Amino acid sequence: MDPVLRRLRRISLVCAGLAVVVIALAWAGLTQPLDSWAILGLRGWADRWTPMLADAMRALSWMGNAWPRSLIALAFIVFLLVRKLQRAASYVLYTALGIAALNSWVLKGLVMRARPDIVPRLVEVDSSWSLPSGHAANSAAVYGAMALVATVIWWRRRQRRTIWTVAGLLVFGIGLSRVWLGVHWPSDVIAGWLVGAAWATGLAVLLKPVQARVTGR
Repeated sequence: MDPVLRRLRRISLVCAGLAVVVIALAWAGLTQPLDSWAILGLRGWADRWTPMLADAMRALSWMGNAWPRSLIALAFIVFLLVRKLQRAASYVLYTALGIAALNSWVLKGLVMRARPDIVPRLVEVDSSWSLPSGHAANSAAVYGAMALVATVIWWRRRQRRTIWTVAGLLVFGIGLSRVWLGVHWPSDVIAGWLVGAAWATGLAVLLKPVQARVTGR
């Protein structure tokens, strides 16, 4: 197996295993004391900041919403198709569709964890379950998949570092915003990140988008 694919497979397995552990601990209620302490502490610290920071968190959270995320992914897919990188385009598409279905239709329904109610929510949310965080899982998978493909196109070391830094900060900010706004427990977000990373890297091993730059497919 190609060394890059071997590394991606290892990352996928590790993230999947850790996601199972976090979800199991949260489902059993073992993370609740730490979750409560973290969300109360963050909100207490956040309340001392200007309201503009809450607006910034809402903006970050918006970047994890379905429509903005889907439009960004679609624009990137069109870009890949124009460059005749069909395999990479298919990978981003299947990553986006698959993680949304896996998280919303399977994992949330299995765990059925309620959203936090110990702090006022600073943004409206739907009635879906809390674990894993959909914003965290979807952003980690979709933006992570886009970053993976982008580093194949722009492959120089400085370019790769810039791409991964921007993607990592965006995914982290989206997850943090969900706790900050009081709509997710921290363990929801951590589980979401792990699920999204596991899905994106696992699908990369199967679809091999990292070969797109070499083969043109």
